[in-house]
Amino acid sequence: MKHQVVIIGSGLAALTAACRLVSKGIKDIGIYAPAFGGTPFIAAIDFVLPHNPDHDSEQLYEDDMIKAGYELNNKALVHAMVSHSYETYQFLDSLGIEFSRLDDGSLRRRHLSGSTVPRSLCSTKGLIGVNMVEVLTDYLKKNGIEIVNGAKAYALTVADNKVRSVSFIAQDGTTFSVDADVVIAGWGGVGNLFGTSTYPQDENGRTIAIAYEAGIKMVDLEFLEYEPMVVMSPKGAVGEPCPTAMLGEGAQLYNTKDERFLLKVRPQGEAGAPKTLINKAIWQQVQDGKGSEHGGCYVDLRMITVETLKLYPWFYNRLIDNGVDPHTTRVEVGPMAHSFSGGVMVDISCKSNLDNLYAVGEAAGGFHGACRMAGNAAAQAAVSGLIAADAIASADIPCVDACFGEQPSYNVDEAVAARLTPAIDEAAKALGVYRNGDDLQKAVCSLVDILSDNDIEKDTDTKLRAIAIWLMAQAALARTESRGTQNRTDYPQSDEKQKKSTVFWKNA
Repeated sequence: MKHQVVIIGSGLAALTAACRLVSKGIKDIGIYAPAFGGTPFIAAIDFVLPHNPDHDSEQLYEDDMIKAGYELNNKALVHAMVSHSYETYQFLDSLGIEFSRLDDGSLRRRHLSGSTVPRSLCSTKGLIGVNMVEVLTDYLKKNGIEIVNGAKAYALTVADNKVRSVSFIAQDGTTFSVDADVVIAGWGGVGNLFGTSTYPQDENGRTIAIAYEAGIKMVDLEFLEYEPMVVMSPKGAVGEPCPTAMLGEGAQLYNTKDERFLLKVRPQGEAGAPKTLINKAIWQQVQDGKGSEHGGCYVDLRMITVETLKLYPWFYNRLIDNGVDPHTTRVEVGPMAHSFSGGVMVDISCKSNLDNLYAVGEAAGGFHGACRMAGNAAAQAAVSGLIAADAIASADIPCVDACFGEQPSYNVDEAVAARLTPAIDEAAKALGVYRNGDDLQKAVCSLVDILSDNDIEKDTDTKLRAIAIWLMAQAALARTESRGTQNRTDYPQSDEKQKKSTVFWKNA
């Protein structure tokens, strides 16, 4: 098979790119993905729009992003993203995305963590991500673009600094390759690379290993984000993030001693508190013996009206369905592996170091620095998808010769996976909320030993997972400071000399 443009992934970034390409007259598009990734779970999306009653501006948005990212963001990428924010909103709105509005017809804006003013758009009917998937896929179908679901990428074939083909494995176990003139990596973040996560199972993080094997430059791989307020009990609700927007609605955080512990580090209160600050404060309570039963704290939602709580139906209904009434009791929450700020190193057109490979959404690194603002992952996904599509549409797309070489093999050996996985799991623990050099060095050495085992070639998924964790552990070891989501207990203070993230590149 051959397409002018092949898109790996079908989340918001990939779908926005595809829709934008179609609107520009490019319809020879192949979209291949295991599923829709984390997009159906998007609750809010940041946009800076004119006529904001809270006096938002592009400069304020940029300042918020850079502050949230601990000044490690690629500032050129931040500017490119913010300057295309309104245009991206207009494009999504023109396709029919149902952004919630107030009685007077103005857009409803929520105040999420890290933002100075309310700028997050949402839906009060359900998760806005569900609506996005429905609207964008419907637009593509009407234009003859089909999404091949259940297709998992496992290798890129590269020659002359261009991706020649992408190899996939289908749900039935068969493998196939697709040639392309241009490839867009919209394959998401690391998600379930570490086991328990807020992300769906198709977000497994092995794609950063695929990129590394193909000689693609990557950046910020140390910055795995932990969502601070994920429900930790009861069992049926575990893994459901309590929106940080709840803090903007008036919610408060408590430890087991009935103390509003966040006030000690942020006297102005919980509303708008950065996620990294909340994570550190919760973990400090656990270390001090004031944490909840499952290693978190409690969020008190009882001061929020029932009407307001019901504006977050996915969260409210899941609590109620599992026997937790937020009107009468506090909810146990805590940090859990969530989004990823690292990925493919891109320029302001979202192009990688390969001539015909673009990266969008969570696949692209550099936008968020050491941490992203709440609602900004969705914003970056949509905006980067639009930016990449516009760059592709405005360029003369060179025809890449069909690849008739041998397709990379995909191997499965359950015995090898069972033997090596426990050691990989143990190494992955070094990449928790708190990290130290000794544990990271041991993890790197252990993973080198695992990758040196000849048997690992017999199970492709195990090999890719080991490479991905090895890359992240190396990046975390190289950053000898605590900044953002990288918390080094042996280097608790930020090292002002270390301003740049380590760039990983197989050919370096």
